[in-house]
Amino acid sequence: MTRPAPVRLDFVVATHTSRAAGMVLLLAGIAAVVTLGWAFNEKVAERNHLDAAIESLPKVHRKAVVTDPKVAAELAVVERELSVPWTPLLNELEVASHDLADTVSVLEISPDPAKHVVKITAEARSLPDALAYLERLQKSPLLRYPMLESHERKKDDPEHPVRVKLSAEWRS
Repeated sequence: MTRPAPVRLDFVVATHTSRAAGMVLLLAGIAAVVTLGWAFNEKVAERNHLDAAIESLPKVHRKAVVTDPKVAAELAVVERELSVPWTPLLNELEVASHDLADTVSVLEISPDPAKHVVKITAEARSLPDALAYLERLQKSPLLRYPMLESHERKKDDPEHPVRVKLSAEWRS
């Protein structure tokens, strides 16, 4: 039987220095940063110039007249969407959720700006918890006529939560 050749273990890795490749990468990185900085500076100057031009316009000419009916309809939709009082509405729903945080979870909030109605989908541990959440929303100064639209017990979930759909009008 032949004896195997001895194995030499060397835990120190030989260091290969390639300073030229590192310097090339460093110079390429510096060039990229300088180029991006220059392009960014140009865009900021262009934005400032356009802001100054807009500010110099008389207030009468700032609102454009839209003649295309499609564009006018889209603008009307955007204006309705922007008219939703998001901050107070979400703050009110968040406060109501915090009051019953361990029993009610809000899943979806969908406003209808045209009707000033917000629809809320939530899950509660039980129907009395969901009704307590509804009572809490009825005390809100921002919401009018909060009401329960539907409820169903989730049988596929082991805890059997109740999913409720609520709706309310918001005050402007």
